Amino acid sequence: MTHTCEPLTAPVLGDPDVPGDPVVPRGECPEVASLVAPYLRIIRSALPPVEAERFLVRALDAHEEERRRAGALQLGFSAYLWDGLGDGWGGSLAHASAWEAMQAIRHLVRKAPRADLAAYLRLGIRLVRELGAGAPARTPVPVGA
Repeated sequence: MTHTCEPLTAPVLGDPDVPGDPVVPRGECPEVASLVAPYLRIIRSALPPVEAERFLVRALDAHEEERRRAGALQLGFSAYLWDGLGDGWGGSLAHASAWEAMQAIRHLVRKAPRADLAAYLRLGIRLVRELGAGAPARTPVPVGA
């Protein structure tokens, strides 16, 4: 995967529902952002706004915990995220969708050495906060339904 990254001063992509929706954190690669953006949208659309924000905050916490323990024996991002989400997590298709989207985001960012997962997670949190009030509530569909 070859990337030519230059700092950005303007949004590269936009959400068709929100004019001017920036999906590229300042200083990030447009190539990586174009691949990460759909997964942020999956999380934002699969979960109710409050739950999406909580999920992204927990993912940021898990990322920071993993970075803090770098070089030491540790469980890793997914274990820290799962633990942070608590016992009520994982029982719906929306949860499964958000979880898989986060795993894809993490995988993509890890393939681009200069990409910053924390920057994308903070962007996702900001988008959920800004757009959350207008998002329709979804009824969770249990896994196996």
